[in-house]
Amino acid sequence: MEQETLKYIAEAAKYLSVGLISLVMFGVAKGVSQIWVTIISAVSRNPEVKNDVSLFAWGGAAITEAIALYALGLAIIMLYM
Repeated sequence: MEQETLKYIAEAAKYLSVGLISLVMFGVAKGVSQIWVTIISAVSRNPEVKNDVSLFAWGGAAITEAIALYALGLAIIMLYM
């Protein structure tokens, strides 16, 4: 194969990889929404556990969002390398 053809294939693979990383963002959004739906459901069933559950909710949301930030950083690095 010519050198130029390989260059175009590498460029296409890079953009395809970044597109697949965007699926991680979808998964994170789905995960965070599931965390909050579960917390709201738990508190509506038993309001006394609000303080106990909210700590885990914020922790879970923060960890899940960290995955999105790692994926975003990886996508940016891949685009500009």
